[in-house]
Amino acid sequence: MTQHWNAIRRHWQLLGSPLRPPPEVVEAYNRELDLVRSHVVMFGVTPELAGLGAAMTAVDESADMIAGIWPGDTDMRKAVRGDWFDLPFPGASIDALIGDGCLSVIGAADVRRMLFSSIARALKADGRAGIRLYASPETRDEPQDVRALALAGGASTFHDLKWRVAMTAIGGAPDYTIPVTGILEQFDRMFPDREELSARTGWELPVIGTIDVYRNSPAIYSFAPVNALIEEARVFFDNVRVSPTGRYGLAERCPLLVLRSPRRGD
Repeated sequence: MTQHWNAIRRHWQLLGSPLRPPPEVVEAYNRELDLVRSHVVMFGVTPELAGLGAAMTAVDESADMIAGIWPGDTDMRKAVRGDWFDLPFPGASIDALIGDGCLSVIGAADVRRMLFSSIARALKADGRAGIRLYASPETRDEPQDVRALALAGGASTFHDLKWRVAMTAIGGAPDYTIPVTGILEQFDRMFPDREELSARTGWELPVIGTIDVYRNSPAIYSFAPVNALIEEARVFFDNVRVSPTGRYGLAERCPLLVLRSPRRGD
């Protein structure tokens, strides 16, 4: 997995929305979680979110990701190496916790439940968490429809298309998981001519080539539908809802999952 994230770090400047949150996503976190006066803990080191809260501690297991994309520690924010499943904070001590796409990059449902459990342990009794989802639609897109959409200019960015391709490749996979190598294979089947895709969309070939970081990667992603994730979260939280994050490309599949009032003693 270290190799996978190092490859993504090296291509970070070529990534775009929805992988990198646009300003309206930042506004959604603030609006839905009321972060202005809170000490915020963040899963990962998403630079666009580094200014949220009165103070922030970002937690990432990769020293290379911290060194490569974190905008730097200040008096109000810092990044630390740590494990999302065993956070370096006392239990019931966190005001607010955020994570951008983090449920999709950790894999299967049992691992997602472990992460929900970690969040529930960490939050104060009045704490809240917000996780932006990459959620597949309840009815799966057909690959030929996604191809036609892209070639007609209907995908806002290459990364919008990449997630659409990934969601077509899940099929009946348990827990809505897919090895990232499978995303690349599906993309190559759907778009065997990258120069044609570039010419039809205006996307530069190096941007399209960022999908090659998935080659030989051991990473497994998941793209569960919103309703499945809500049900998983309700095991640990009394109050679970979703909120829109804007109107950018693919925003309808990237709502904010808002979690409050972790269950105690169940």
